[in-house]
Amino acid sequence: MARRRIPPFETEITGLDDRGMGVGTGPSGEHVVVRGAPPGSRVAVVPFRRKRATLHARRHALIRPPAAWVDPPCPRFGVCGGCTLQELSLDAQREAKHQAVLDVVGPAPTVHPVRGAPQATRYRNKVELGFGSARYVPEGRYEKGVTVLDGRFLGFHAPGRFDRVVDSDVCHLISEDAERLLQAARGVALTEDAPAPWNAREHTGVLRHLVLREGFRTGERLAILHTTSAADPAFFDRFADALLAAPADHGRLVGVVHRIHDGVSDVATGPMVAVRGQDHLHETLLGRTFRLSPDSFFQTSVEGAEVLYTTIAEALGRGGTLLDLYCGAGSIGIALSEHHDRIVGVEIVPEAVEDARRNAAANGVHGTWVTAKMEDATGVLDEVSGPRRIVVDPPRAGLHPKAAKALAATQADVLVYVACKPSSLGRDRAILEEGGWRATDLWTVDLFPQTGHTEAVMRFVKDPA
Repeated sequence: MARRRIPPFETEITGLDDRGMGVGTGPSGEHVVVRGAPPGSRVAVVPFRRKRATLHARRHALIRPPAAWVDPPCPRFGVCGGCTLQELSLDAQREAKHQAVLDVVGPAPTVHPVRGAPQATRYRNKVELGFGSARYVPEGRYEKGVTVLDGRFLGFHAPGRFDRVVDSDVCHLISEDAERLLQAARGVALTEDAPAPWNAREHTGVLRHLVLREGFRTGERLAILHTTSAADPAFFDRFADALLAAPADHGRLVGVVHRIHDGVSDVATGPMVAVRGQDHLHETLLGRTFRLSPDSFFQTSVEGAEVLYTTIAEALGRGGTLLDLYCGAGSIGIALSEHHDRIVGVEIVPEAVEDARRNAAANGVHGTWVTAKMEDATGVLDEVSGPRRIVVDPPRAGLHPKAAKALAATQADVLVYVACKPSSLGRDRAILEEGGWRATDLWTVDLFPQTGHTEAVMRFVKDPA
């Protein structure tokens, strides 16, 4: 028997979940989540899925704006899935996200006020865009009556649509100079004589992704073009020429990299086959200089990262060996190295570990960096003698179960967990507490204004056995 369709309804948005989705109540008391619905507003929604006791709904209309309403600055707001909170003032965004973290992580003896850098836009130093042959335009939100156009497009994937691209020549989260690189790329890659864009349904085409990375402090920029192996090398030369000729108000494009990905998965990865200029860039943070390869993890907002790292330093305290787990290019350990006697880092990406070693040498930092999965490197924890402090900054999925159990059992003066997905911290907190760790402090840091993402930092100490 077909499932009965739930008709549209109106709901009050009372808060956010930890993904930045608006939270409300359905007509029968159901929990409702709505993308792009700001807390304090009343919205008309169209349900599209019921999962367990939760209704997932699309925002159809704003019935009443929130008290902290502001006009969204971006013309793609509501279409592109990146920014969901542009209708709220920055202070209101942060308070809503702070409460969302508390809802999923739970309380701590000390909960600090939300923190963040002052920039509300133009803060993002990395952006990944997708090429596509199908354009996504929701009816009634951008161009009424037009939903899909076949052609050549470059932009962001629409929420929940791997096969549709929100065609974009602007993004208010990246710098104006990075926008100019995007526009230069569109000028050469979307012409009729350019290779075909990737068709995610048929797995055909050549052009796949464009990644732009930027050093805000150094002014260095790097562009990475991902194609299939069918790309003509002459096109890459033409592409690199166009981007290197793009105007800039600050700094310059130091390199254009060509990478190959022939798989069907929609990920920006693959071996490097050509480089014009450098295959890396540099950035500075808290007085330290970092070399970043295309795959090296680095915080997406350098101003926000300084707020985050200062918070981590406050939580860690000083002295002993700092174990920097999921260390990326070594930025946390190296930035905080003056507070500790030695740094030991663990990271799965070999290129990032090499960057960490170079960065440590360039900054005169003594330490050891190990290439390994955290779940396979738990022996590293036992090899470090003397006073130890641990900072763990896992990916959104949180700790691997094996790594969580190893950390729960280990001894150290303090453990600081940095979570880009607070619900992962909420889950892993229970495992750590079963091993004798006790939460003492919780901070929230807003690295990503206009979006629903929030960093949570929790400090743990281990009670004597």
